[in-house]
Amino acid sequence: MTKRFVKTKDSEIVEEITLGEVVGTPEQGTPQPETGETMARKAAFEFVTKLAEDISSNKFDLPPFPDVAIRVREVLNDPDVTLDKVAQVVRSEPILATRLLRLVNSAMLKRGPMEITDLKTAINRLGFDMVRNAAVSMAMDNTFSAPEGSAMHAHIVNNRKHSVLVASICYLLAGREPNFKKPDEAMLAGLLHDIGKFYILTRVERFPALFKDTTALFDLMTDWHIGVGRAIVESWGFPEQIVNAVDEHHVLDRKHAGEPDATDIVTVANLIAHLSESQCVDLPEMSKIPACIKLGVDEELSENLLLESKEEVRSLSQALHG
Repeated sequence: MTKRFVKTKDSEIVEEITLGEVVGTPEQGTPQPETGETMARKAAFEFVTKLAEDISSNKFDLPPFPDVAIRVREVLNDPDVTLDKVAQVVRSEPILATRLLRLVNSAMLKRGPMEITDLKTAINRLGFDMVRNAAVSMAMDNTFSAPEGSAMHAHIVNNRKHSVLVASICYLLAGREPNFKKPDEAMLAGLLHDIGKFYILTRVERFPALFKDTTALFDLMTDWHIGVGRAIVESWGFPEQIVNAVDEHHVLDRKHAGEPDATDIVTVANLIAHLSESQCVDLPEMSKIPACIKLGVDEELSENLLLESKEEVRSLSQALHG
């Protein structure tokens, strides 16, 4: 079960979601007119029924980890890895090489006035973890795509923009947190946090009614992307802290002892991103959310961070997006 960004009149965060509430399970024996809304809810019900069966039986068709990301991961996991070996793999993928050069020259990551054009210098400056992030970002572009003009293209593009925005804000927040030592890990968690939505979007083609009812599609993705996303990142071999961030970033009342972790950072970054995008009117009060409390972030600070770091976040998001 996941939590929606919903706020009552008394500002208490509440949770929704049962299968019937999400897709409008038809009442037995009650004929319903085939309106656009009814058709969309019926399509959503059919889709999630099959999806739930596939997840529970662990038989749903997971996308393979793309070749370029596999090659990058293999070379980075080599205990004898060298800068030359990494550069050799990156050079074999011009799109990845270009993305790394954009990253190293982005306003968020640039060090010094000179533009870096040499790939080895860029890799050395960024570090191997950032190379991994760039490879994952490119892998997501390759794995979850749709032809321009298709029903799902705009939805995938919008979700992709949101994911890289969250990743950029994760990097920003992690850099502000003295007790969190892995900003690259936070960025990776941000890139992957909504990966389940991409999977869903690439598999609802045979349910065209869903694309005519954006509310039904939004509810379907919101309520089911968590379980799907967890299955994908586990299948792709990501570490536990990344899996947990994908699985729990919507659990707004999540509490844990100790310092902020990647899940806390993704949770807060996701809220700030929605604030920036102005897509959710009823965002919960940050002062009531444990992750926000841990990071010392409220609405005012969020707005100031976005304003002060607007160019850095924009340039990093553009570099991640390719």
